[in-house]
Amino acid sequence: MRVYLWIFLIALLSSCQKTAVKLENFDTAVWQNDSKGCKNERLRLLNSLENQKEKLLGLSQEKITEILGRPDKQVLQKRNAKLFVYYVSEGSQCGQGTTEGVALIVQFGALNYVSEIYRNRY
Repeated sequence: MRVYLWIFLIALLSSCQKTAVKLENFDTAVWQNDSKGCKNERLRLLNSLENQKEKLLGLSQEKITEILGRPDKQVLQKRNAKLFVYYVSEGSQCGQGTTEGVALIVQFGALNYVSEIYRNRY
């Protein structure tokens, strides 16, 4: 009887996680291969991603990492909140003369699910 209860519980918990996200006009490989946005490839994909951000809200850190790759920078905030920073355009992070760029910020709440996505100039 306990085995059936555990199987039911595992099935119930796994069904709560959203299934694979399909983003239109977004090339995951191109995004992930533009490390720190130094090739400006991510900049071409940014509008498409922002137009579909509702598909990303509520996803786990693991799912975001599958889609966008490892963040270029992580920032820990109060109450276990976290930011993933993805540099989108060439800026000071590339070691060039350019000092200002664009970054995509993915904010996670204390339970490690996306609560907000926005762009920021740095």
